Amino acid sequence: MRADWVWALLCVAGFAQGAALQISGASAMKPLSGEVESARLEAGTAYFRLAEGEAMVVPWPLAWRALPEGTQLLAERALHPAGPVSRLRLLNGDQPWLEMIAGGYAGTVVQDGWRLGFKEGKALLVLGDKSQPFLSKMRMKDQAGARWCLRLLATHDAPKVASGMAQEAQIKADWLRYLPRKGRCE
Repeated sequence: MRADWVWALLCVAGFAQGAALQISGASAMKPLSGEVESARLEAGTAYFRLAEGEAMVVPWPLAWRALPEGTQLLAERALHPAGPVSRLRLLNGDQPWLEMIAGGYAGTVVQDGWRLGFKEGKALLVLGDKSQPFLSKMRMKDQAGARWCLRLLATHDAPKVASGMAQEAQIKADWLRYLPRKGRCE
């Protein structure tokens, strides 16, 4: 693996407010996983090349950072009546440091038991009978005490889901969580 690909200087890309996050590279039948051989940002789209294929994320929501040598990627896609949910994780060894979710629906796990919820069209983080607003920028500790940056990227209406005879409107959300660099969230 060429070190210049892994340690390339990275540039800044902004996330268009309200734009739906798209993660490709995995199917519902087969996740994409392995060591990242190269990564680049081009016109707001992040490309991650692995021996088994390529994952793409558009629009890329963060300042682009150098990937540590040996970074692992796991991209998964799960089917749901309101539309698929895509997840991409970047790991250093077996420790995740970035996770993105595109198309999460009410009940999708955000972090350590906290789940996505909605009330009056607003996104919430729900744990049992506790809830708090899911903000565009926030911090949250995991069970091991690590501080994660958490960002709600977008919410959007999903196609109506047929449930028996009734049709139910669904709201979906895209978010990301990552370990901060130098203790700061972007």
